[in-house]
Order: sequence, then structure tokens, then C-alpha cells
Amino acid sequence: MPLYETPHRNHERHLCSIVERGITIAEYKELVRDPTHVCWLCGRVAKDKGSLCYPVPL
Repeated sequence: MPLYETPHRNHERHLCSIVERGITIAEYKELVRDPTHVCWLCGRVAKDKGSLCYPVPL
């Protein structure tokens, strides 16, 4: 699989896909509160590494 191929496995659970489909600010805040990982591709942070395409621990 090429590095930046989308959709990739579980992409529908990743923040980039969730935001694209639409999300409330309250839902978004819950996903990013107390982050433990950052996506090295887009820079988003999340408390669950499963919410990111390419998670790296903070």
C-alpha cells in the first residue's frame, strides 16, 4: 500500500474522515481532549491512536 493511499484500513474512524463527513464541535472536542498521539501526516492530535491515520505517541 502506498504511504498516502486513502481510503485505507479503518479510514472511516480517523479524524480526517470524520471531519470531512461532518461532526459537531462537542463531538470533536471529545475525540481530541487529553491527546496521547499526533498524526505525523496532518498534525491532528487525538486521545485514541485509532482516530489517526499515522499516529505517533506524544
